[in-house]
Amino acid sequence: MSSFSKPVTAFLDKYSILLAGGVIYGYYLLTSVDLLQQGGSKKGFLDYLLQFDSLILLWIIAAVLIQLQRYRKEQREEREYRRRIQLEFEKQRIHLQLLDEITTLLQDNVNNPLAQISITSHNIRKTFPGDDEIMSFLDRIDSSLQRIHATINDIKAFQSQKLVEPPQNASVN
Repeated sequence: MSSFSKPVTAFLDKYSILLAGGVIYGYYLLTSVDLLQQGGSKKGFLDYLLQFDSLILLWIIAAVLIQLQRYRKEQREEREYRRRIQLEFEKQRIHLQLLDEITTLLQDNVNNPLAQISITSHNIRKTFPGDDEIMSFLDRIDSSLQRIHATINDIKAFQSQKLVEPPQNASVN
């Protein structure tokens, strides 16, 4: 749209009833001039009614156009609302996809070395069953392994929970 048509369209949207009234009464003025010119001849009720039937028709057309304009405005607002909701869902989808990729990366790149550390810790326990100092170190390693494993499981649980929960800030009209 040009820079001139935007303010004109905004004015017409806001004050359409005034524009319709101006057009109707302008037309009425033009048709009443014809009525006044023939003032010398005798007019019946039907002549006056026919003179004003166009005024009634114009008001009906104006009312229909205003309703059409409101309908178009509501449709435009509905499209905007749907577009915002669609963007919100798309952001959620990207967020969940990223979270899934991070979780997969953590599982592959952290769980595999953790399994190797756990197996090695278990083998060292078998090799040195009587050494309390080594067992103490191995216990700390095993507890750290369990904490890391629990953290990865928490991330997986968070991801699963996000798949089930609806978005918090999407409002429905």
